[in-house]
Amino acid sequence: MQAFKKFIFRELIFALILAIIAFVLFQTVLKEYYLPVFWMLFGILTVFTAGFHYSVVQVSDKNTSKFSSKFMMVSGIKMIVYLILIVFYAFSFPEKARIFLISFFILYMLYNVFEVLLIVNHFKKKQE
Repeated sequence: MQAFKKFIFRELIFALILAIIAFVLFQTVLKEYYLPVFWMLFGILTVFTAGFHYSVVQVSDKNTSKFSSKFMMVSGIKMIVYLILIVFYAFSFPEKARIFLISFFILYMLYNVFEVLLIVNHFKKKQE
């Protein structure tokens, strides 16, 4: 549980930095590409990343032999939920779909890199 608390603290700092950068960019250089739904998307990715990391830490603490299968299962569920979100938005607002997809992809990649780095760090500390 201590590892998850540390992750939440780091994720909040990461999210705050990303929010500040996004706010500045959308107020200046990317003003014409701003979508109000961006902040909802940002929140969804933040919450899903925390939930996913919590499940990964729980599985790794209980039974490391089942880790890879549980990790893949949770990753698949997360991908399906994201895909449903993307398809729903793209069909609901086709004229804004391109900007939404680019925003989603950038946030998704940033959060994935962040999450993978912390998961790898968690396992390195666990092995020591």
